[in-house]
Amino acid sequence: MNISKLKQSEQLLLAIVITVLVLGIYSFFRLVPEFEDISSLERKMQSTQTKLLRARIPDEPIKNVDDLLAELDDQEQAITLTKSMAEKVQARLAPIDSQELKVLVSQLARDLKIRIVANERIVTKAIVPVISGKKKKKATKPTAVEPLYLPENYSWLDRVATNSIFYRPVQRIEVAGEYKSIRGFIHQLDNLPWQVTVIKIKVERQPITPLRGYAQALKAELYLAI
Repeated sequence: MNISKLKQSEQLLLAIVITVLVLGIYSFFRLVPEFEDISSLERKMQSTQTKLLRARIPDEPIKNVDDLLAELDDQEQAITLTKSMAEKVQARLAPIDSQELKVLVSQLARDLKIRIVANERIVTKAIVPVISGKKKKKATKPTAVEPLYLPENYSWLDRVATNSIFYRPVQRIEVAGEYKSIRGFIHQLDNLPWQVTVIKIKVERQPITPLRGYAQALKAELYLAI
């Protein structure tokens, strides 16, 4: 179409139509998305205002700040004291599988005239605490877990298991001798350079009648955490 052949009024009308079309297209692709963004912001603002109106100001703490700081200081001192005690206990523990400590225990028995019938390492198994009212979870990929703290209703043989925070190697020994010697052996375990704890003991009489004037022979089974 040749615009120059159109009348001036028709050219003016055509220019107006083109201008309207351009403005409409610009509004559709430019202004409409911005209006939508503005509407979205207004909705978010209204939602935030509603949450603020519903928000509850927390109650003022019953204790003042000074009391809370004093309690915090007490807790920190208790933690420091506990760490210090733990370090002292740790220093009394022999290295895992210490052969030197096993030799010292055997030597102590011989010095007290006690005959060692058996001396063997007990391999403790990992303990899984029973939690009532909860279903077992499906097996998942193994992850690093913290050592367990088993409560007092577990035996000490369980509480020194491999996955317990009290883990220690366990040595089972059977000794035969008089009551006085066995009693002295148990007490003098405390005098060794490292900590040795009797976690289980069983004493029974030997099926031998002693001669007159001699003490009854006994057999003792001891589980030692070393």
